[in-house]
Amino acid sequence: MASKKTWIWIIVGVLGACVLALFLVAGAGVYFVSQHVSATRSTSADALDQFDKARAEFKDQSPLFELDDYDRVRPVRRAEDLPTSATRPDQLWILAWNPNEEPQRVVKVSVPFWILRLGRRKFDVMSGERAFDVSRLRLDVNELERIGPVLVLDYRRSSGERVMIWTK
Repeated sequence: MASKKTWIWIIVGVLGACVLALFLVAGAGVYFVSQHVSATRSTSADALDQFDKARAEFKDQSPLFELDDYDRVRPVRRAEDLPTSATRPDQLWILAWNPNEEPQRVVKVSVPFWILRLGRRKFDVMSGERAFDVSRLRLDVNELERIGPVLVLDYRRSSGERVMIWTK
C-alpha cells in the first residue's frame, strides 16, 4: 500500500496537470480570437470602402436573407434552389460597423465552418440593445457549403449601422 506521502504527490501532480491544461485551453482561446476577430478604428469613408470591397465579390448578387424594418428575417433566395458549386467555402465572414459608437470601429470576424457545426450557439454582432444575433438566420452549414461562396446578408439600418455576412 502506498504511503501518505506518495498519495500527496499524486494529488499535487494531478492538480498541477489540471492547472496546466486550463492555461493551455485559455491560451488557445486567446490565440484563436486574435486570429479570427479584428476591430479597427475607422472613419465613415473607410468603413464604407471596406463594405464596398467585400460587396464587390458578389457584384449584383442578392443576399440569401434580408431584414425588414422590424428586424425580422425574410428569405430572399432559397439555398435549396441554388446550384451546387465546385468551390467549397470554409469560413463565414461577418463585417459590422456602427457609426454611432465611439470610437468608430469596423469589426471583421471569420468563423470557421467546423465551429458552426458544433451546434446552434448564439453570438451577437455589435453590442447593446442594437445587437444582431446571427443565429436568427438559422443557417444550414451543409447548404452553405454546398452552394459555395455566397452573400448571406447585407443589412443597413436607417441609423447607419451595417452588417454584412458572406461565405468564402
